[in-house]
Amino acid sequence: MNYATKKLLLSITIVLGSSTMVANVSAAGLSLSQLATAESIGTAGVANVTNNRDASAVMANPAGLSGISNSSIMIGVQYLDVESDFTGNSAGRPHDETTGEAGQFTPNLSYGKRLDDRWVVGMGLHAPGGLGLSYDNGVAGGPLNIINDNNIAIVNLTTSLAYQVNDSWSLGASMIAQYAEVAIDLFQDTDKANSLVGENWAPSFALGAMYHLSQNTHLGVTYNYGAKHNLDLRSQVISPQAIDVNWPQSVDVGVAHQLNAAVTLMVSGHWQQWSEYDERYSDTWGGGVALSYQLTTWTLQAGVSMDSSPLTAENRDVLLPLDKQWRAGIGAVKRLKTGNELGFAYQYNSLGDGEITGNALNPIQPSGYYSNNRVHFVGLSLSF
Repeated sequence: MNYATKKLLLSITIVLGSSTMVANVSAAGLSLSQLATAESIGTAGVANVTNNRDASAVMANPAGLSGISNSSIMIGVQYLDVESDFTGNSAGRPHDETTGEAGQFTPNLSYGKRLDDRWVVGMGLHAPGGLGLSYDNGVAGGPLNIINDNNIAIVNLTTSLAYQVNDSWSLGASMIAQYAEVAIDLFQDTDKANSLVGENWAPSFALGAMYHLSQNTHLGVTYNYGAKHNLDLRSQVISPQAIDVNWPQSVDVGVAHQLNAAVTLMVSGHWQQWSEYDERYSDTWGGGVALSYQLTTWTLQAGVSMDSSPLTAENRDVLLPLDKQWRAGIGAVKRLKTGNELGFAYQYNSLGDGEITGNALNPIQPSGYYSNNRVHFVGLSLSF
């Protein structure tokens, strides 16, 4: 291996080691607001924090489990079709283009069981985020297309407990075992010996509350501690390096108000502490609005939401090109004769242009922007 290649690999290691990575399969985004249920996808995540109807509350607001009458099982899956087209303007490589594409399924498996008049327990498995892109022409500045594949996976195993304080208040808590994996494939037309791979389990927790202001209005709030991972990279091209993969803590709030017998209005807001992730990052804020329309056996839903960007163009990089996000979703849930509910939903997620101004002192940071940067979500869920 020549000196130039060693220097480039060292630069990658420094970038990874000095930044705390987080994840969201939305390539230019990170945490997924969708819980792989028709309601969550169709309302663009707005309905999550006020959900007290099924077992998926384990993931969104454990206090919502108190709304389960006896038991609930939710099985859901969402398919993510990701595409990011990067146009580079690095010195010596003007208008260099590369396309990153990925297709991925993420599940939602959750169960809730009422123990008595006060207590409800729940368990769940879902992917709160992940990044995964394979570039057709590599992506990096300078003369080499350094990064060929970039993959980060986050999976939560959650156990929850809800307590009904009185007719108005319910509280909840969750213990979370979070799995994180990072895999970066370097250079094109090479074998897997040029990959950087690391994985780790870390504990976390979440707290939630639900308040029924009236028969038609209820409020929800959730605090998620996040998680802190330390991964030892396995690689044959450089000696093992440790990197941090931190999932930021967050707060979600929401209100659901039944306007009449058929229509329910939902509004949500949230905050994520990206400033603790890395000194280059800022905290993010977001919110959304959604409507639900109840027919005889069908429930129709639609919603929009957004998240601010944690990065400026000067601080953004190709490993995590995070930018402002916009989401728009529609969905429908059908109540079957058995009493089970079958749901379908679609959501479009715009990930912003991810402009990168580049850094002449860093050979893996190109200058450019993402001309096409989006995710299509298609989801199917069954609750019983």
